[in-house]
Amino acid sequence: MEHFIRTVFWIFTLSGFLQAAPRPAKSDFRINLMRESVKCLPDSKFYTPENVLDKCITTAVDCVMKELNGTAKVECDGPKDYINLALSAFSLLRKERQDKGYGLTNSTDCVCEKWRQTNFSEFLNKTSDLIDKINSK
Repeated sequence: MEHFIRTVFWIFTLSGFLQAAPRPAKSDFRINLMRESVKCLPDSKFYTPENVLDKCITTAVDCVMKELNGTAKVECDGPKDYINLALSAFSLLRKERQDKGYGLTNSTDCVCEKWRQTNFSEFLNKTSDLIDKINSK
């Protein structure tokens, strides 16, 4: 009986300590679903994260969120749920990075407006590249 209690104790103790914080999987960002289902006006332009410096990644995530929450919701048609789910995943990612000490920066190298403006499809491609860069670190 004592061995059983000790085993149960260690199972609960280790399961509590070994749980990792969830990191959004690439599918959580709904890039492919938005690519297929969300259509934007031909003249819609988005600040597109390109060649993002390491010190600017959290700010880039914030900029992508602003583009999705602003331009995409206003100028695009299709399921807004996909945009909202992507925003939730980006919000979780931004919080995770800030908790690790990678906060937003006000460096002139990191401002959203420094990026070129592209259509929605190119924006999604480059955003996908940004997610890959983050996940590779």
